[in-house]
Amino acid sequence: MRRFPRPRLFVLVLMAALTIALILGGRQLIGQSPSEGLDQASITEVMEGPSGLQEVRISEALVQKHPFIYAGIHLDKIYELNLNSRTFTADGEIWLEWLPEVEALLQKHGNDPAELITLANRIETWDSTFEPSTDAPRELSGGRRQQLYHFSSRFYDDEVDFRRDPFDKLRLPVIVELKPLWTSQKYADLRLLPEPSDDNLVGALGSLSGYQLEGASFTPYLRRTSNRRGTWYRPHMSQVRLEVVYQSNLWPGIVNWVIPLMIINSIVLMAPSVEGTLSDVRLAIPSTALLTLIFLQQSYHTSLPKLPYTTFLDDLFTASYLIAMALFGLFTWGYNVYTAAPHDQKLNTMRRINRADMRFQIISTSALVLTALISWGSR
Repeated sequence: MRRFPRPRLFVLVLMAALTIALILGGRQLIGQSPSEGLDQASITEVMEGPSGLQEVRISEALVQKHPFIYAGIHLDKIYELNLNSRTFTADGEIWLEWLPEVEALLQKHGNDPAELITLANRIETWDSTFEPSTDAPRELSGGRRQQLYHFSSRFYDDEVDFRRDPFDKLRLPVIVELKPLWTSQKYADLRLLPEPSDDNLVGALGSLSGYQLEGASFTPYLRRTSNRRGTWYRPHMSQVRLEVVYQSNLWPGIVNWVIPLMIINSIVLMAPSVEGTLSDVRLAIPSTALLTLIFLQQSYHTSLPKLPYTTFLDDLFTASYLIAMALFGLFTWGYNVYTAAPHDQKLNTMRRINRADMRFQIISTSALVLTALISWGSR
């Protein structure tokens, strides 16, 4: 009598391990290089920030050591968000305020206050506005000066992250940076600091469809330029970064993607409960599930840009693919074993198949849950 190999438990465990390995293998560790060319005093003033920036820790010593300009910002509205191009449009105001010592530096270097700052992540300048509200700065008490700017422009989001999609957080930055080279650390070492104020950073029109406004921060950074800009050193330019944080709505993500995926997985996991003698029906279920999963994932990715990593939902799709493929292999094995068994061994063979089916359901369910936990926790 021809003997067929029994489905080993370690094969199913291997399937679960492969799922987790694929998920962990897709993780990318983005390192940040240490700062170069900064003296020890400067190192104590900064911390690691996004995209290799150095976040400035505001202190009384910092204010006493460096000339500085206070910056304030208010976004009136945010609109035209495009996740594929990682861009959005924002309108608002920026204002600067500085002391007489900074005014003396501006006079010395002959810089117009209108050209003192730039919007570092602004794009499409042909269709944008960034201009001072007055020709000259407004004089305040104590010799202080203030300049107000209005802007309406399209910005690039350099911190977009879809690793937990469709339950991700969206961070939209507006970056204000000092423009003249003489403001860098080798010369004036002028610092741009957020104005100490309790004013709201985002207006009533700062909401986005499909997202909830979670908060906003206005943080100072130092940015080391990517080239020498024609000098003998690598300039560190001071900037302040407004980051508006949005949380994607939970319920639409569940209804649109998680529930359909779980329904497909539920059908796959219930398929072993179908009587083993119905081989045609059993073999059709994983094949149909695989095709449905492929089309569902393709539809999901039409709303996302091309990514160098997998999202949380992609990891669930990967686990679902492997489970459906393993189920097809299990059903093929069961059909071959049952067909080749002698007539008097049919009942015992069917019991073996049913036991293997039950093990598969338990291990596959555990693998799917473990995949979700690992994928969510590793991001």
